[in-house]
Amino acid sequence: MIFLYTTLETLSSLSNTGLWLLVCLLILLGCALVLFIIRMARAPKKPRPWVVRKGECPFCGSELFGTTRDYQRLHLLETLSPESKYLCTNCDREKVADLLSRYRLGLADD
Repeated sequence: MIFLYTTLETLSSLSNTGLWLLVCLLILLGCALVLFIIRMARAPKKPRPWVVRKGECPFCGSELFGTTRDYQRLHLLETLSPESKYLCTNCDREKVADLLSRYRLGLADD
């Protein structure tokens, strides 16, 4: 609190020229800060290293079909279609639906 009072006393004791210099200095600092923030926002971001996490799609982060409970309940689907284990539930939605329909049709024929 004492720092605030001493700052206010110092400001009030400044002459008119001193206040103008202080205001100009603060405006220059504010402009420099705004320009710095704009420049940092426009700077290219460093690309994240491409890492494939186990059971996670590298493109969208969704789980892979081979790690879902639906896949684990379906017996012999891996022998029917080996790539089914690595399909993304989000990116490859049509392929997963097609595999499931073919699998269910195959079971109905038996």
